[in-house]
Amino acid sequence: MKFSYQLFRNAYYPVIPLTLAHGEKRVNTSALVDSGATISIFNSSTGSELGVDVESGEKRIFQGVSAKLIGYVHTVTVLIEGEKIQCKVAFSGELGTSFNLIGREGIFDKFSITFNESRRELLMENI
Repeated sequence: MKFSYQLFRNAYYPVIPLTLAHGEKRVNTSALVDSGATISIFNSSTGSELGVDVESGEKRIFQGVSAKLIGYVHTVTVLIEGEKIQCKVAFSGELGTSFNLIGREGIFDKFSITFNESRRELLMENI
């Protein structure tokens, strides 16, 4: 799968479209593929749209480069270009970035991921 970087505020980022699923509900969204993030983090409103009782999940404190945030971990299905992945994601109302984040846990062990900055492309190949 090849994804073009997305332009946001005069810079390009490896943001990909994806779908989160939980039970019968699905939410189409996008997320920044972040090799520095251990776990994927989505805004808590996305969890609520999926019918997840966000704060019933495992409470964790995440330390980023610029801030700490509290998130609640749940297992959901992530669909990327038709590939279904069951993995843990955190939902947080404190996500201060403009993007949801795709982290390493449950995703990077399923794909070989290449960031091609010169072409502004992200390549994800099944392992």
